[in-house]
Amino acid sequence: MESVISLASVSRRYPRGVLALREVSLDVPPGQFVAVMGATGSGKSTLLHCAAGLDRPTGGRVRLAGHDITGMREKQRTRLRRDHAGFVFQAYNLLSELTVRQNVALPVRLGGPRNRTVDEVLAQVGLAGFGKRPVGELSGGQRQRVAIARALVTAPSAVFADEPTGALDPTTGAMILGLLRAAADRDGAAVLMVTHDPAAAAWSDRLVLLRDGVIAHDGAAPDAREIADRLRGVSAVAA
Repeated sequence: MESVISLASVSRRYPRGVLALREVSLDVPPGQFVAVMGATGSGKSTLLHCAAGLDRPTGGRVRLAGHDITGMREKQRTRLRRDHAGFVFQAYNLLSELTVRQNVALPVRLGGPRNRTVDEVLAQVGLAGFGKRPVGELSGGQRQRVAIARALVTAPSAVFADEPTGALDPTTGAMILGLLRAAADRDGAAVLMVTHDPAAAAWSDRLVLLRDGVIAHDGAAPDAREIADRLRGVSAVAA
């Protein structure tokens, strides 16, 4: 089975010689939920951005949904992300002047595939009947559920989540993680999530720990306590 997300010996060097990723290789098949963790500056957000085509690696190859995006022009990468990827960020990235329905429909209005209806995905995230509500009237948890509905409306093959529960209380965060879990289990999406929270990572199938831009651990996700222990070990070595 071909991986939905594939990085082969990917490196990313920033100005002044900062090397954020060092020949990282990672493959995520359909239906797998991967959590990426590491200390601040370990390269976890850079990995997600390169995998999603939001940033260009300075070495190696990246494939997304069967397409080599490494050398693609920006318009091609934008179109590929629109059609095959969904995004969930800590800050929601919703347009406050639009209603819930209008925010969820944005990928389709911008030319994305009409694979699912807005009502269908709003019901999936527990927001049936909220379509006409202004986003500004919603709680943080409700806004994040709108963001997930927007990510799922095109039935993407990959979902990228960057600290999706970072601004939420534990109960609301668990609801969001359950929706990401369902995106992998029910919809068959490859889910790649960056998080600092061991409890969030415990929802995943697979745990990837980064240290100084290198994968220090890649294996089945244990429980939250063991994840915390492993993260402390990696961070201590990094320090």
